[in-house]
Order: sequence, then structure tokens, then C-alpha cells
Amino acid sequence: MPDLHQTLRTTDLDFLQRIARAWGIDLSSQSFSDALTEIEAAMKEKEAFAETVEVLPEEAQTAWKYLLLHHGRESWAVFTRKFGELRVFGPARRVRENPDLDPVSPVEILWYRGLIGSVFLKLSHEPQEYAYIPDEFFEMADPDHSISILPLPRPATESETKNQSTANDGILDHATELLAALRMNRSVENTHLPQRPAYLKFLTTLLSIAGFVKSGRTPEPKKVRDFLTAPRGEALIHLYATWRQSKEINDLLMLPGILCDGAWANDPLIPRTLLEKVLLQLDPATWWSIPSLLSQLKSQLPDFQRPAGDYDSWFIRDEKTNEPLRGFENWDKVDGALLRYLLGGPLFWLGVVDIARAGKNSPPLAFRISAMGQRLLKGIPPVLPHIETGSITVSSDGTLYANSHVPRVLRYQLGRFCEPVLSGKTDNKYHITANSLRLACDQDLHPTQLTQLLQQNHVKNIPQSITESLERWEKYGSEIQMESVVLLRLDKPELMPIIQKTPRISRCLGDILNNKTAIIKPGCLEILKQALAEIGLLTEVKID
Repeated sequence: MPDLHQTLRTTDLDFLQRIARAWGIDLSSQSFSDALTEIEAAMKEKEAFAETVEVLPEEAQTAWKYLLLHHGRESWAVFTRKFGELRVFGPARRVRENPDLDPVSPVEILWYRGLIGSVFLKLSHEPQEYAYIPDEFFEMADPDHSISILPLPRPATESETKNQSTANDGILDHATELLAALRMNRSVENTHLPQRPAYLKFLTTLLSIAGFVKSGRTPEPKKVRDFLTAPRGEALIHLYATWRQSKEINDLLMLPGILCDGAWANDPLIPRTLLEKVLLQLDPATWWSIPSLLSQLKSQLPDFQRPAGDYDSWFIRDEKTNEPLRGFENWDKVDGALLRYLLGGPLFWLGVVDIARAGKNSPPLAFRISAMGQRLLKGIPPVLPHIETGSITVSSDGTLYANSHVPRVLRYQLGRFCEPVLSGKTDNKYHITANSLRLACDQDLHPTQLTQLLQQNHVKNIPQSITESLERWEKYGSEIQMESVVLLRLDKPELMPIIQKTPRISRCLGDILNNKTAIIKPGCLEILKQALAEIGLLTEVKID
């Protein structure tokens, strides 16, 4: 920031005399340059500075401390919005109205004491006007830079922590399931994955940015193998670090309930950094109130992600009402909602925090730093109790039961050979089907490799019928098909030659099963009814 000399040299003699009067300095110089030298020396005296700050009115003290908390600077628009205007005076009007003796705002009190200045700085994309504390004053007020800029929440109440959800490393198993689904071009609806759109969008984006998935949604085999075989703690910190450091994962654009338009840009690292700093200052054994944290940040650090306090240039709409969400009055719906999403979304999904709600389906109201989170926040792989030594049971009907501790690499391969069976039970079920084996063959896999895979992972008691069916499929492929068809049934066999000789009718028929039954080709039912009516045969349709 500019120093005291740079701050005062743009003023005039009258302005310096007003500062001297406020500080109790006996300014004897009658030229601007001499007065500037004289007042600078007096204002740099620690005792004079401390006394001037100490006797500030309460509202000016609040504004002064606010700037200190913000590293000695804040955008002029934000500062004057919070602490009042600074009227513009030329020298003559200043002499007439004496604004230093009758200030209208805390900003004017600080201004006419020379404690703050105004300067244009390019700290983001465009130059912005900032209020600032001159360097010498900032050093004297906070010599060791220990003043925290972080508003902290209060502990959560009992009502805010009724329904608690403990963080876990389940995202690793979900990542495994999703990678297998992507490899097999299987829709996420046909997987064991939780059907939560926001979570699935986040996980898909995270795996792509981590380099596990190519642009065409095809997994990278080597990177996937390294991820699946890594210890769970290392795999989890890799996902966390990818999210924490990536600007390509834009949490604001993924925030449920809003739509973002236009070419404006935000920095997704800023909100993550803010919350990480907050978390590192909190007692991990305590539940903390999310509404309290949002209230504190809105009051003391509202523009944490807004360059120069600009609430109008980001084109954001409410997804339900399509109403624009501009202006500070929509802070709760955008900035506050983003912080709530980060706590109850990515930070919870990645195992950093536990969350609590008032009810099962209500929004998160409290958070607590998890045991995993204490290590993740410090860049240390967490020690996880989940050991991948689980087993698989194979039944004679081709169903495989994999418990939650099955190694991820084995679970991934099961997802390539089998179809997931959706079940509400703890164990995940898979089923060997003709369709799943056909898809596996399309990926250059051989059905008998599944037998080898199970044997290598010490799966015992594989039914002989399963081994034989896999061998037979590899040799002959699909030998039996089942399909749904619509049948044409005739009461009299002598009708069959008649309809077969009628071109428009015969084109609608598939296989002739016997002299009274034929299969109707898909999509031909209405055409066939009309054609039969044209030769005097009315049709009774018995289709549910």
C-alpha cells in the first residue's frame, strides 16, 4: 500500500492543517512542502499515533478495525457502503463547511485524521479504487500481522445437530463404480451409485480433472489402475488435493438452484481457501453452527469472492423462478449458498467434515472436522480403518455378492463383466448376464477371465455351472434369446394362405409359427389392423 508520504502529498496545506488539529500537532510551517515534512514526522511517532487511534469515536473504531482485519485495504465501494460516504470538497467549500469538525460518517472521521487514503490498484482484472491504511500506520497497528481476518462461528446448538452424518471414504468406492460404468458405456442410473445429481456431477468432473477419464468419457487404463491399487488414504488425499487446487472444478457453476450465464469469471480457489483457513482455526471436537458462520462472513467478509465488491456483473439466475440474482441483497442465495454447498457437499463428500441437520432431509446446519479431515487439511494421507480384504460369494444363478471391503480393483473388474443389481442391502450385488458378457467381449475381455479373476482373489466355491456357462459363452457366444413379441392368432387355418397372399399384410408379418399363428413385426400393429379390415377381417386386440 502507499506510505504516509504518498498519501499526504496529494493534499493541500489546509488539509494538513486540519489533520494537525485532529492530532493535536502544533504545525508551524506555512508552506505545503515544509508542513508535509513536519506533519509526517509527528504522525510517525508511536505515542501520537496510538493516542489518535484510541480516542476515535466508536463507529470510526469499528471502521478502522475492519480495515485492519482486511490486511489494511478494502474496495472503496464496499468500505463506503458499510461505513458511509466521503463528501467531495474543494478547498473553498472545505473552508466554509469544515467537514472535519462535522463529519457525516466514520469514513470522513478517518479521512480527516489522515488515517486512511484512496488509491486505484489493479489487484484483479480491472483497476479498482481502494480504501487503505498507509504502510507505517498498518505496521504500528499490527506489527506482527497477527490480527485474524477470519470471522469464526459459534458452537452449534443441540437442535442443529439432531441428525448427524459422519464423514467416510465412500467416495473411493463410488469413483470405482463410476469408472467401471464409464468404461462399459453404462448409464449411472444402472449402477450402485447414489442417485444424487449434484454429487454425480461433482464426482464425474473430479475424475476427469484428476486425469482418470479422457475427454470422450473413456477411462485412462494406467492411471485408473494406479488409483485403484493405491492405499485408500493416498487415493483419498489425491482426490482432495485435485479438488482443492483445481480452478477447472468450478463449485459456483455446479451450485444447485442457480444458473450462470455470460462470460464473467470467478476464482473457485478463493472460497475453498477461506473455508480451509476457518477449519484450521476450529476445535475439531466441537460441532460448529453453519448459520452462524454464514452470518459472520456476511457481516465481516461479505466480498470474499467478489472483486471490489461487484455484485452486478455476474449473470446468475434462480433456476426455479428465472429471476436474476444480482446485488448484495441476494448474498444468501449465491455467496452464502455456495459456502453451505461447499461444507455439505465437496468437503463432506471428500471426508473432511461431518455434517448435522435438524431433520433427515433438511439442509446442513452444523459441521465438525472429521478425523480424516484433520490430516487432509494438513496435506497428510488419513489413516483409514477400511481395509480392502472383503470377499465375494457366487451363487449358481450367476449372482455375485461383494461386501463393502472388496478391493477396489476387483470391484472395478466386476463392473466390467457383470451388471450391477440394485439392492438396498449392505452387500453390493452383480449379475452375470448374456448382455454383460457381450459388452465385456466388445472390450476385448474373455468370459473365462472372470473365472480366473475370482480364483486369483481367493473366491472359493465357484459353482461348476458358472464355470461351464462362461466357458460355453466364450466358445459359442449367445445360444438362447428371449424377446417380447406381438402374436397374430387366427381362428381358422384357412385364413393363413389368404393373408399371406395379400402383400400389404404379408409385409407386416415375421416368422410363421404354425398354420394359425404368426409374429407381427415391431411397429406394424396399426397398419396390419387397417389392412385386415380392408379385406373384411376385423381384429380383436388383446394387448395390455
